[in-house]
Amino acid sequence: MNEVLFPMMTGDASEPGVLATWYVADGDAVAEKHLLAEVAIDKVDAEIYAPVAGTVRLRVQEGDEVAQGAVIAVIE
Repeated sequence: MNEVLFPMMTGDASEPGVLATWYVADGDAVAEKHLLAEVAIDKVDAEIYAPVAGTVRLRVQEGDEVAQGAVIAVIE
């Protein structure tokens, strides 16, 4: 099982971000480097890609406030 983390996007790790958009649904099969989500923090957006192939299990919902470095999904 591989964790997908919200990236560290600012120098202040205590500043939360937002999971803006999921491009996959819970239970979807994905290939390595498949686009999973878009996240945002303080006017900066980033795309999150699958680190490995497998089945995605979402841990947060669209619109949720998320700590930098937190697990947003796992890939089984």
